[in-house]
Amino acid sequence: MSRPEDAGARLATRIAARTAHDLNNLAAVFSGHLYLLRNGAEPPEEAYEAMEKALAHLDRLARGLTALGGIGLEDPVAVDVNEVARAAARSVAGPVELDLAAAVPSTRGSSPNLSVALEALLSNAREASGPGAPIRLITRIDGDSIMVVIEDSGPGVSPAVRKRNFEPFFSTKEEKGRGVGLTLAALAVQLQGGTLAVVDRPKGGTRVSMILPASVGAEV
Repeated sequence: MSRPEDAGARLATRIAARTAHDLNNLAAVFSGHLYLLRNGAEPPEEAYEAMEKALAHLDRLARGLTALGGIGLEDPVAVDVNEVARAAARSVAGPVELDLAAAVPSTRGSSPNLSVALEALLSNAREASGPGAPIRLITRIDGDSIMVVIEDSGPGVSPAVRKRNFEPFFSTKEEKGRGVGLTLAALAVQLQGGTLAVVDRPKGGTRVSMILPASVGAEV
């Protein structure tokens, strides 16, 4: 049986590989434009613009790695999922409709990690839905598991994008995004022994489902 630490290690390996790939590409951008500048083969303004974009990419990469580096540092404890859900909802601008089940068991893990996951998912849902559109945050008990669902009213996710949802630093927001929201959420959930899935809602929008193991005999 795969342990949460194993899943986290596999994701960390993917992040390291993608980071190395991006750094190599950025180094090639700088070296190429410097070569052209030295040989007078490129207008300086074009070179400066290209290198400024590369620096912005490098900054997003560094901030993304900093955020990812904070995951998994806490020792596991009993976590009140509903309490974390309420706090995460308060952190996001705009209306969040809470539909929380009563007497949800605790899960063993890290409150900060779960907060990072929920805040990242809610932030994505808000951006997809728009400033004033409602998004829903739901908790349910499903046998020995706790289900946390976030639903938005955005345009949904294309099949091509869905295949890359959890790919480190993949973003559909071009220069505006770091591409680590879903990666952060996936890593945090995996370290809690859970799973994360993204599907389109039948009537439009996206549903993200987080399944977490309930602590044996625990209830909050």
